[in-house]
This record gives sequence, structure tokens and C-alpha cells, in this order.
Amino acid sequence: MSEELSQKKPFTRREIVKKFINKHRERLSVLQEARFEKGEKQLVELIGKDPESQNNFPVPGVFIGILVWAFIILFPLVFILDPTRSRGVDFKQLLDYYVPLFATLLIFLANQRFFVPKLFFRKKYFLFLTFNSVLLSFLLWLREFAWFIQTRTPEDTIGSFFSSYAFLGVNGHLEGGVIISFIFVDVMICVCCILIAIFTRQVIRAFIIREKRRATLQYELDFLKSQLSPHFLFNTLNNITSLISFDPKLAEKSMTKLSQLLRVMLYQSGDKTIPLKDDLDVLQKYAELEKLRLDDKFQLSFETEIEKPNLMVEPLLIMPLMENAMKHSANPNGGGFARVFVRQQENEIYVKVENSNFPRKAKPNASGLGLVTLKKRLELLYAGRYTYNAKVDGETYVAELRYKCNRPESQ
Repeated sequence: MSEELSQKKPFTRREIVKKFINKHRERLSVLQEARFEKGEKQLVELIGKDPESQNNFPVPGVFIGILVWAFIILFPLVFILDPTRSRGVDFKQLLDYYVPLFATLLIFLANQRFFVPKLFFRKKYFLFLTFNSVLLSFLLWLREFAWFIQTRTPEDTIGSFFSSYAFLGVNGHLEGGVIISFIFVDVMICVCCILIAIFTRQVIRAFIIREKRRATLQYELDFLKSQLSPHFLFNTLNNITSLISFDPKLAEKSMTKLSQLLRVMLYQSGDKTIPLKDDLDVLQKYAELEKLRLDDKFQLSFETEIEKPNLMVEPLLIMPLMENAMKHSANPNGGGFARVFVRQQENEIYVKVENSNFPRKAKPNASGLGLVTLKKRLELLYAGRYTYNAKVDGETYVAELRYKCNRPESQ
């Protein structure tokens, strides 16, 4: 028995999480709903505090709402108080207009602010129907009171309404058609509030998901960018270390070049985009640095055809191609070549890197971080807007990159 228990497979992490979710699904759904409402509230507050959104609307939204409701409430007075139509204020006309308006407004606001988000979306359907029924009964009672105000005689007092009018049915106006019409209006308003709330929640949910996705992508881009500079520095320091043993002066000269290059990269590390000319300047400095460690037979060329030198591009995007070319182009017996060509037309950038193919034997712990980082950055930044091809043509390795950059020019 103990052997069977020992041979039983332990639960995987995925199975444990799945069982936990199934067991506590209802509680998790409530927490998720509460978390969404908190996120919705924070989003509304954030939008309200955003100076850009406030600048787009010079008049506050609350003020506009007050003007709209003031127009709805005061517009009938133009006709009710018209001296050519009647003398004095006709309270009957006022009640005939404002009682249905107040009832409709109260049903709408109660459902929009409380009943729908707090009860309906939390699946408290019984309380949702109960509160709407109580509200409907109150509005029917209010309508009866309005009728009492219109039809009462001088002998009738407010107390007589409570003693006989509403409860004993004396002179009452609660006909079946009136009750059905109130119920119909209440149902239609509830349906409209639910649809508006669903649409609003979906829009806000989509906005939150988009912002989270954008933040995730930006975090991943920053992480990849932070990986790239140490990777470049590690390779260059390895090259300088190899020079120290047989050419200290050349190693010192290489270190000076590296410090100049790192100074430029340091100022650009916090920028999401830089002018194309600055990015190409970094590549040229790197090419000069790499050339110091190679023999005189090695041929290195760097050509550019640039129309807009101030076009904003992502920094160090092309660097992995050059690093890969310099890494695998040097012949241990001397010689080799590397050719880099960069052309920019309109918003399209074309890069072609050719080098002699002398691949090194891969080490067991080698990660190939440079090209992996390049492909990830391309997919994150230019998904569907780039092409990248690499092939071996005889003894030449050819890599071509073409992408469309939609960045503006720097001023």
C-alpha cells in the first residue's frame, strides 16, 4: 500500500491551481467583480485628473449636465407662463408635466447609480426586483398625491389624503392602465440602464486591457533594451581582454574608444527613440572599435544612404546584426570581410549585412542573446511591418532587415 502511494504522481502546479479555481469559483468571481469596479473607479478618477482630458473640454462636464437638465425642467414654463395662453400659473399643467418627468428621472438615476451596478451585476436579482417594485409603488403614490392636490376642495386637507384618499380608494385614480403604463416605463428604463451599463463596462474593460497590454509590452521592451547594452559591453570587454596579452597599446586605445561609445550610449539609454543619425553614429563607433582587434587583411565597410537623418528610430535595433557579423566573419588564419549597408527612404529603413562565414563552435552555455533580442524587439515594435531574412550564400552570410518606421522627425 505504501509503495502504491509512493508511486502515485504528485499534483502538478497547473492541476493544483485548476482545482483551487473550481472550488472557489464563486468567491473569485465576486473578487474579480470588486476588483473591476475598483479599477473602473480609479480609471474614472485618473481621467478626471488628466490635464490633457481637461484641456479638451474647457467647460466642465457637470456644468453641461446642469444646463441640459435646466433646459428640460424650465422649457415647459415658456408655454405654461405665456400670458396669451393663460392667466397666472397653472399648477395643474405644472403637475401634469413635472410628476412624470420626476418619476422617469428618479427611476433612471436609481437604476443607473445603484440598482444595476450594485444589485443586477452582482446577481442579486430578487433585491433588484424588490427595490424597483418599492420605487414604482412610491411613484404611484406620488402620482395619487399630485391628483389630490389638483382636485381637492377647500375643505380637503393634507390629512384627509392619508386618512381616506390613498388607502380607502376614495376618488382614487389607480386604474389598471395607469399601473401597466408605469410598469412598462419602469421596465424600459431598467433595460436601457442595463444596456448602457454593459456597453460602458465593456468599453472600460477593453481600455483597461489595452493599457495593461501596452504597459506589459513597454516593460518587455525596456527589459530587452536593458539586456542589449550589457550584452554588447560583455562582448567588447572580452575582445579588449584578449588584446591585453599581446598588444597592450592597442588594448588601451580600444578602451578609450569603448569609453567614448559608452558615454554616447549612456545618454541615450533613457530615450525610447533617437535620431537615425545618432544611432548610425553609435554603429560606426562600434565598427571602429571592432576593427582595432582585427588584422589589416580584414575588410570592413559601412555605407549609408539617408534622406531624413533626424528620423526618430528605436536605439540599437541594428546593433545585433553588426555584432553577429563581426563575431563570425573573422578568419582565424587572417582575412575575412564585413559589409554593412543602411538605406532610408521616406519611413522605410533597409539594412543589409554581409560577412564572410566562419562560424564559431557554440559553447554549451551560449545564449545567442543578440539575435534573439532583435527578433523579440521587431515583433513587439513592428509586428506585421517588417521582414527579416538570413541565409548562407556560398561562403557569405547575408542578413537583410526591412521595416517601416512611423516616427516623426526630431526638430
